[in-house]
Amino acid sequence: MKYVIDSKVYENHINDEVHLYGLLHQLTFLAGKAKDEKDLDNLAETAKRYGEIAEEKFAAWRIPGRYLVFGDRKDLAELKAAELTPLTAVLKEHDAKIREKQRAAASNDPAYIISGGAFRMLVGDLFDLLAQYSFLRNRVVEVKTEKRLARLQKNLSGENPSIRRMYRRWGIPDSTGVTGFDMLESAIRRTHLTPYDPDGSEDDSD
Repeated sequence: MKYVIDSKVYENHINDEVHLYGLLHQLTFLAGKAKDEKDLDNLAETAKRYGEIAEEKFAAWRIPGRYLVFGDRKDLAELKAAELTPLTAVLKEHDAKIREKQRAAASNDPAYIISGGAFRMLVGDLFDLLAQYSFLRNRVVEVKTEKRLARLQKNLSGENPSIRRMYRRWGIPDSTGVTGFDMLESAIRRTHLTPYDPDGSEDDSD
């Protein structure tokens, strides 16, 4: 089976290999220059420190100790699952992204990403609008006389501050109001939605 490794995991392994090569090269250099007891003591101290570094790196690699003794590849299963992704899974995800992109293009219905906070805000505003509609409906139903009608008209004649706050949350300037569906849709899309990129092209630049 073929696998795919994340670029950061791969680069970390390369960096560790380069680091260990540098330590080994330095030890070789010090060993070649050793001429007296002081040099040998320095070499021994350096080797001890480099050994500690190697042990720290080995622990970070999470290679099972059994593998060092028996060399059984089955012991690497957990490490493989943590660092590698089967190529079939990557291709399946890639195909799904392509299908989503084709669906969005064909239906002129692009996908978007919305933050949890923005989603909860919009749901809250929808609930508030429903509550205001229910309240107003009940008030209208209760109108039986011209006096009550005049009182209701007076109460509704002023600007509703909660609606103005919604405008600001939706991304509509204070100087304007909602005059059409397209205007509201455009404001919310611009303020709260991020186009979904099924190709993940933004990640490719890392």
